Amino acid sequence: MTAPLRTLLVDDERLARRALRSLLAAHPEVAIVGEAATVAEAAAVAAGQPVDLIFLDVQMPPGTGFDLLPLLSPPPAIIFVTAHDSHAVRAFEVSAADYLLKPLSPARLAAAIQRIRHRAPTAPAPLRPDDTLVLRDRQRVRRVALAEIAAIEADGHYARVYLADEPPMFVQRGIASWAAQLPAPGFLRVDRSLIVNLARVRSLNLQSRSLTELSLMAGGNPLRLGRVASARLRAALAV
Repeated sequence: MTAPLRTLLVDDERLARRALRSLLAAHPEVAIVGEAATVAEAAAVAAGQPVDLIFLDVQMPPGTGFDLLPLLSPPPAIIFVTAHDSHAVRAFEVSAADYLLKPLSPARLAAAIQRIRHRAPTAPAPLRPDDTLVLRDRQRVRRVALAEIAAIEADGHYARVYLADEPPMFVQRGIASWAAQLPAPGFLRVDRSLIVNLARVRSLNLQSRSLTELSLMAGGNPLRLGRVASARLRAALAV
């Protein structure tokens, strides 16, 4: 049995959220993990826990549901739920999974959920050296240039992202996902738990045959590398 879809309801009208929650009660494959009435609230909820699916209203004064999309990384599936059909083209241009009109049809809602459960997962697009991306943790949401990332260190299903000139961020994204998307050459996965931006290496200090300290052009203490990781990094740097 597959895990339920961890789902967030985002609508500025409380009664609309209540109606959607009532309809979703008939779907045990959906687990509602939170609600939000604004884009800022939705971004904060999504930053604090894994989210697979968002039911998202379009008209959310003073902005729109589209304003939330750049704040989601990695992006979950999006089903727009709105009383207006005029935004459908834009919704599908941003790869929305579906676009439902209020009042919701239970059959149409069920079809949208099943489509998401059965669709094949897609790999994230490769990043380019001049790209920017949105990082979020419990305290911050930051848009950063890829060149600002000095290193990424695994911590279970999370990653500690070391940034130039500011404290690292603890991001809900595994190291394998980062490795699949970061450009190479440029970023090097030196071992199972560490990816290094070669342009951000300040120095390597050989402590012993089995220990090297890596200093980055970023804040924080040096990172400790084993013999194999050190050799791999030194070879890439030609030192």
